[in-house]
Amino acid sequence: MIGIRDLARHLDISIGTISRALNDKADVNPETRKRVREAAAKLGYSPNQSGRSLRRGKTDLVGVIIPVGSENTLINTVFLSVLDGLRRKLSEGGLDLAIFLQGQEADIFGSLRRLTERRLVDGVIITNTLRIDPRVDYLLERRRTFVAFGRSLSGGGYSWVDPDFAAAVEGAVDFLAGKGHKRIGLILPPGDTNYLHLIAESYRGALLKRALVVDPAYLQRRSAAESDGYNAGEFMLAMKHPPTAILVSEAVHVVGLYRKFEEARLKPGRDISVVGLMSEERVQMLSPALTSFTTDWTAIGTRLGEAVIDALSMVGSTGVKSKPKATTFLAPARFIEASTVHPVNTPDTKS
Repeated sequence: MIGIRDLARHLDISIGTISRALNDKADVNPETRKRVREAAAKLGYSPNQSGRSLRRGKTDLVGVIIPVGSENTLINTVFLSVLDGLRRKLSEGGLDLAIFLQGQEADIFGSLRRLTERRLVDGVIITNTLRIDPRVDYLLERRRTFVAFGRSLSGGGYSWVDPDFAAAVEGAVDFLAGKGHKRIGLILPPGDTNYLHLIAESYRGALLKRALVVDPAYLQRRSAAESDGYNAGEFMLAMKHPPTAILVSEAVHVVGLYRKFEEARLKPGRDISVVGLMSEERVQMLSPALTSFTTDWTAIGTRLGEAVIDALSMVGSTGVKSKPKATTFLAPARFIEASTVHPVNTPDTKS
C-alpha cells in the first residue's frame, strides 16, 4: 500500500492534482483523473484516514459502548443481532461501527469522555441505559450526537430505541391469568438498568390490575447465571404457596430453572408454567420449547442506525449543530405460544 506522495512521485504529478482527481474535483482533466485512478488501484493506494478526518472534521465512525462483566446481561446472541442490524444500516450511510468495551471497574464516563472529547467518533450509542443516567445529561449538555439503546428518565428530548418490555409483561400476565393462574412469579437480574425497572413495574401493575396475588417473594432478583436461575426456582418451589407460573427475562435463568424442575420431577407445561419475556434461540432448543415473546432484534439495530444517521445529518460542515428532532421507537414483541403453559383447573385462592 502506498500513500499520496508515492502516487504523485510515480505519476510525476503534484500532490494537489492527485488529491483533486481522487476526490472528483471538476478542475481536473478527465484523462488525468482516469490515469490517477488506474494507478491508485494498481499500486494499492490507501488514503491517510486520520489526515482526511482532520481536514473534513469527521471520522465516519459511530461508537457503541458496551459494558462487560459477570453481572452484564447485554452480551448475548440477541445483542449480536442488534449490532448486525446497526452495522448494516450504518454501512448504507457510508459509516463504520466501532465497538468499545467498558469493564465493571471503569467509571461510567470513562470511555464516553474519551470518545466525545477527543472527537474519536462522529456519534455514539449508549447501552444499558440506567433509570437515572448521567451520561444522557452529559451528552445533551455538550450537544454531542448520540442515541440511547433504552430509555431513561434523565435528560430532555433525545433519540432512543427500546423493546416494548411493558407490553410483553402485560401480555404474559394476561395470558396466564386467562389460564387461571393467580400466583405468578418473576425472575429478574439485579441492577439499575432501566429495562429492569420497566419489567418490575409492569409486572406489579399487571398483577394489581387483575387482582392477582402480589407477594414480594415472588419477585426474585438474581444475577445473570444459570446457577441463580436454579436457586430462584429452588426458593420459589420451597414456598408454602409457590407460584403456579413464572416469568423469566434472561435465557440463562431459564436453563437453570429447567434443571431445578427436572431435579424436582416437575415438567414445564404440565406441573408449572413458564413464559420467557426475551427469548433466545438456545432456550427454544430446550424440551419443552419455551412459551415466549420474541423481538426482531436486527430490526432494532436498523432503527438505531437510522436514528444515528438522522442525528448526524443535522451537523453542518462548520460543525454547528441544528437541534435534531428526537425520535423514539418501541419495538413490538411477538408472542410465541409453545407447551410450557398449562391451565389451572382447580380453584386457586390468594391464600
